[in-house]
Amino acid sequence: MPFPVPAGRLSTALAGLQASGVRGVNVTLPHKEAAAAACTALEAPADQIGAVNTVRFAADGTMHGYNTDALGMIDLLATFDRPPDKVVLLGAGGAAKAVLWSLFQAGATVVYWSNRTGSRLVSPWGSDRTRVQPVPWASESLKDAMVDSTLIINATSLGWRAEDRLPWLGQTLSPRSTYLDLNYHPSSRLLLDARANGARVIDGLALLVRQGAAAFTLLTGMPAPLSVMRRALRRHLGVQATDSEASPRSQGASAPSPRRRQ
Repeated sequence: MPFPVPAGRLSTALAGLQASGVRGVNVTLPHKEAAAAACTALEAPADQIGAVNTVRFAADGTMHGYNTDALGMIDLLATFDRPPDKVVLLGAGGAAKAVLWSLFQAGATVVYWSNRTGSRLVSPWGSDRTRVQPVPWASESLKDAMVDSTLIINATSLGWRAEDRLPWLGQTLSPRSTYLDLNYHPSSRLLLDARANGARVIDGLALLVRQGAAAFTLLTGMPAPLSVMRRALRRHLGVQATDSEASPRSQGASAPSPRRRQ
């Protein structure tokens, strides 16, 4: 059941849901970083990422924040033939930071990171294995990075409107590229252009189902019905099954460890 919440009203909405006896909620943009600030405790890896997309209301009145985006992304990356090497990551919001953390865990060699607001390209953690290279938006350097990388990830809000475009996308994608877009709108021009260029395309449904499965298990204590979830999403969006729905190495993302930061 969706609850549309205006920006700046998340804390009020969470308190109201908790008072109503709701067990927990899934949170989406633009609220993921605000959700982290509103929680009493952050469970790993939300405490490292600084963004929350699942909130569990405990019986003692506390709010526990989780990041199942990161868990779902790790599960998705595990389906690749080999670990990611050179990656372009577009975006710097809560979802993008979850992706960046997941790329660190997967052992990516280089992440070329770009965002329309360059001042937001600040990683809250480091990695001995992964080098993060900030790249100016729409620059020639970004074009070179996209040519150099085999995986391009769009974690921006671009793609939901027909007029949305990403710099250099149509000029750099090829059959050797994988384009992963967190957007899952079936008529997205970005997804259509990527497919037209012959790239392997993974749309946001792949991550949406995986993070939803992890959230379902966290809030109910039961295994998520993945096949039912996939069918329901396809029916809702009016789309057919795609290669983005390849079965994960395990049947759903695992729940996070109980470690938390108060």
